[in-house]
Amino acid sequence: FLANSEILIIDVPPKLRGSASENFVSKIRNVIPFIEKSSVKNVLFISSTSVYNDDDAFVTEETIPKPDTESGKQLLETEQLLLSNSHFKTTVLRFGGLIGEDRHPVKFLAGRENLDNPNAPINLIHQEDCMGIILKIIETDSWNETFNAVAPSHPSRELYYTQKAKELNLALPRFNPENNAGRKIILSARLEKVL
Repeated sequence: FLANSEILIIDVPPKLRGSASENFVSKIRNVIPFIEKSSVKNVLFISSTSVYNDDDAFVTEETIPKPDTESGKQLLETEQLLLSNSHFKTTVLRFGGLIGEDRHPVKFLAGRENLDNPNAPINLIHQEDCMGIILKIIETDSWNETFNAVAPSHPSRELYYTQKAKELNLALPRFNPENNAGRKIILSARLEKVL
């Protein structure tokens, strides 16, 4: 599979939701000896902004990750595992919530009641932007880097999802103003500057 490849993109969801106790880190650890023996010089690891704690206000790549989910913890450990390997160069790309033509989180929220965090900012990125960023990293040889990648606009959850539900003719989601935690805004200024 790795024969004659110089770049490896690892974009495997950790699938750590629910009661299953999977070990994503060990899965990637099992692949590393094969990468080391191959012609791969550069690894692009697709991670997530879930490596950051929701309590942080403005998050840059310099913010110390403190994940509070099992998925975030295992993604961070995997990032460190790949970045510390001297056989190849690794760039970590931390995407926000994914949206696209056929994928939009408002479809899961439409018509639901009593949703949390109406004032929390959104940190989303479009599928097409994800592909453009990946291609730009490869084109510019931007290795040994860590980038956050989200859209530069961060309206509140209530404002954004209500507007999207109207645009898609879906039942409006209803938010609970009493339960309002989370203020994390992911910044992608470094990605914009470097790429």
